[in-house]
Amino acid sequence: MKKWLLAAGAMGLLAGCSADEETQNADTAEAGYENTNDAIGHGVEDDTVGFTLDEDGTPIAADVPAGEEVVLLEAYNAYINAFNAEDIDAFMNVLADDPEGFDREADKELLLDTFEQYETTYEPSDMTIVKYEEDRAEVFAVIDVTMVDAETDNTIEQTGRQVVVFEKEDGEWRVSALHFIGNQ
Repeated sequence: MKKWLLAAGAMGLLAGCSADEETQNADTAEAGYENTNDAIGHGVEDDTVGFTLDEDGTPIAADVPAGEEVVLLEAYNAYINAFNAEDIDAFMNVLADDPEGFDREADKELLLDTFEQYETTYEPSDMTIVKYEEDRAEVFAVIDVTMVDAETDNTIEQTGRQVVVFEKEDGEWRVSALHFIGNQ
């Protein structure tokens, strides 16, 4: 039982959660999502993170300088690749030194426990930069999270929408907060 509770908590951490975020989703009813996220807290609390969908349900992209778009999406891919490789040093390197949405050391401990007990994989799609400022950006993705218990081979799967908040530190984009809206 304790192991599945860890899995449930880890799913929230690993997928990135937010307690008080309100999504700017124009297609809320059609998309099957409520307009607020009531998941476990793991992000900023000032309602500044979100995304807007066009009439086809596609996230509306922000205006981003071409060079910055490439670098920002490379940072996003580094975050995903470090996680999927279970490379804790690389993963910690992509996190902001002073993130706004989580505690680095607490997350590191939970990740180490999770990596020991589960084979966990992120599979993102539809990556879109939905907000951009010179030193802060948000990347939206649909993400499939799969966790396989190392002892029993039981599988937990969840798909949802994720927004990863990046801040620029020393000229590099680093993860500062994560927000996940699971399928309802």
